[in-house]
Amino acid sequence: MKKIAALTAAILLLVTGIPQKSHAEENATGKTKTSFNLPGNQWRVGLDTIIAGRIKRDDNGTPKYLFGISAGLGFAFRYYFTVKDELQAVHPYLEGGTTMVIYPYFGGGAEYDLPDGNDPTGESGVFSVGGGLYFFSKFFGANFVPLPVITISYSFK
Repeated sequence: MKKIAALTAAILLLVTGIPQKSHAEENATGKTKTSFNLPGNQWRVGLDTIIAGRIKRDDNGTPKYLFGISAGLGFAFRYYFTVKDELQAVHPYLEGGTTMVIYPYFGGGAEYDLPDGNDPTGESGVFSVGGGLYFFSKFFGANFVPLPVITISYSFK
């Protein structure tokens, strides 16, 4: 029971700790418009351990981090290591998250990004293919089960 409470508290801290900015702007009619901006500069969807989320890329298109909804209907965060500061390169990463909101998983892998169109920075869109090895928990206190994965996804503004 203590493990469930600790994990629930950690997830709540993670979710509420995601920086969200609220901007109040006045349009031509004088009404206030409020918008929420999640960190990251592109949306990402795909057949991946993170099925939908936001990805942050630098000016050269190199991925920095990705967070979103995991394929197991939980939350996940992926951190990319910069090996070569350009879009079309192999990008290794580590990832951690939950499935079914409370069961943890972790893993790592690498992916290769291909720009959509003729844009070398990937501003218009990026296809990503990759793979990795993940360890999923069966139940609390149980051993982690290794699972290799192959991923494909698309990032867009």
